[in-house]
Amino acid sequence: MTRSPFMIASLLGAAGLIPFLVALVVIVTRPLNAPAATVAMIDYGACILAFLGAVHWGFALEPGGVVTDSKLNHQRLTFGVVPALIGWVALLALTLTSAPRLAIAILIAGFFATVVGETVGRGRNLVASNYLAMRWTVSIVVLAVLLITLFIQLIGMRHA
Repeated sequence: MTRSPFMIASLLGAAGLIPFLVALVVIVTRPLNAPAATVAMIDYGACILAFLGAVHWGFALEPGGVVTDSKLNHQRLTFGVVPALIGWVALLALTLTSAPRLAIAILIAGFFATVVGETVGRGRNLVASNYLAMRWTVSIVVLAVLLITLFIQLIGMRHA
């Protein structure tokens, strides 16, 4: 059975949730391992934000791509860098200031801003509707995990 590239992307997108979910389970169930799991989640989240931006570079640089307007491609390239920068700022918050709560909040803002930006891009015909549906589905899970982790941090259940 041959699967379409979108089907494979959807399966891999779902698989990409596994590190977030495993980290959350560890945070909730293993108090002694919660700090390491929190750091691992933040690190992974920053990497995934960079990946999400890179997708837009791929869209812009695709030979014979849908968009021939150079201004729109410049916007795609610019948008492609922003999520990586947000992830980097989250890592700085974690490493330079030992502030995992701030790092998680930055990741929440980054994931939300990225999917909202992609939604705007869909309105400009820059993002395929099936891609956007997949992104919202995955983003809702990621945002829920990050919000739960932040809540746990804020109420003091687990300190990183």
